[in-house]
Amino acid sequence: MSPHQLDVLISLVERKIPGWVKPTGRPHALPLWRAVVVLCFLLRHNNAQAAAAELFEIYQPTVSWYGTRLRPIVRDALKMLDFGLARLPGSEPVLVDGFLAKSWDWKAAERLFSKKHQASGHNIQVVANTRGRLQAVDTPLPGARHDASACRASGIADKIRRHPRLGDKGYQGLDLLTPYKKPPGRKLTNAEKDCNRAHSAIRSAVERCIGHLENWKILGERYRGPLSVFPEVLETVTQLEPLRAWKPA
Repeated sequence: MSPHQLDVLISLVERKIPGWVKPTGRPHALPLWRAVVVLCFLLRHNNAQAAAAELFEIYQPTVSWYGTRLRPIVRDALKMLDFGLARLPGSEPVLVDGFLAKSWDWKAAERLFSKKHQASGHNIQVVANTRGRLQAVDTPLPGARHDASACRASGIADKIRRHPRLGDKGYQGLDLLTPYKKPPGRKLTNAEKDCNRAHSAIRSAVERCIGHLENWKILGERYRGPLSVFPEVLETVTQLEPLRAWKPA
C-alpha cells in the first residue's frame, strides 16, 4: 500500500481504538500505526510470526496478539469505505471466477482436497468488474466444491443478480454468459470461436484480480493458521485489497 493508503487505514483504525495509548499502566509494545503495519505484513507476506517478531523487535506472542486483536477491527473499519458492489451501477457487468486458497490437509475438516488443483484448501469465489477491480468475495467453501456449486452455495450468485454476468465454462447452467462448448459431432463455427475469443478477452480481468488477491501471500501460499480463523482472514484481506487498488480522485 502507498503511504496515503496506509494513513487512511490507520486513521480509520484509530477511530475504532481511541484508547490505544494508556495514561497509566503498561504501554503497548508498539504504537498503533506500527501494530497495523505488523498485521499488514503478516497478511501480505505470510511469514512466520517468529520472523515478524524479530523484524519488528517484539516477542512472538505479541505478534500473535496483534493479529488476533486487529484483524476484525481493520476489517470492520474498512467496511466504512463501502468499496465493492454497493458502488457498482446495476448496468455494469461483473466477472466471476474461483481459485483455491491452499491450506494444510486437516483431517478434521472434510472435503478440503481439490482433485482439479491436486491440493487442499478453500474454494474462493471472486467477483470483479471489467477493469479487474475486486467487487466481492463471499464465504470460503471446501476445495472439493466445483465452481458452479460454490458460486451458488457461497451467496455470490444472489449478490450479483442485478448485473450482467460473465463466467468461464465451469459456470454453465447458472444464468451467466459463458463460452460456447464444442457440441457433439461438429466443430465450433467461426462465429462461435470469435465470441469465445471476445469473451476470454473480457474475462481476463477477473484473473488479474485473483492474481492481485494472491499477492497477499496468506491467500497465495499455504495458509498455516487455524481453519476456524480463515474466514476472518479472508474477509480482512478482501477489505484491504480494494484500499490497495484505490486511487483518490
